[in-house]
Amino acid sequence: MRAMQTHQGVTELLVLSGIDQDGHIAWLFVPRGWDIAALEQLFPFSGHALARRRHVLIAVPIARELAQRYGTRPLLEFPDTPSLHSLLSEGLAAVKLLIARDQDTASAMPL
Repeated sequence: MRAMQTHQGVTELLVLSGIDQDGHIAWLFVPRGWDIAALEQLFPFSGHALARRRHVLIAVPIARELAQRYGTRPLLEFPDTPSLHSLLSEGLAAVKLLIARDQDTASAMPL
């Protein structure tokens, strides 16, 4: 499964959040083409496999490796938005990976 894919009526969305040194969300990024199923096998996400929301914190260097593997393209591109490469700065404490699964696309985005 990829960054956002509808499977049997359920939309899956992967959201990356940069967590600053104070524990606040510094940015959000929705990547395109990341393999959600592979990430769930690789990291200890919260909750059970069918939960609507699952998350895990990872180190910034690991997030960079994932970006190298899966790419840095956003799901939606807007002019003058920073790239994932520039968002993965040294000033971050961690990156949160959030998987959101909902029955419709509009409610899948956890903003």
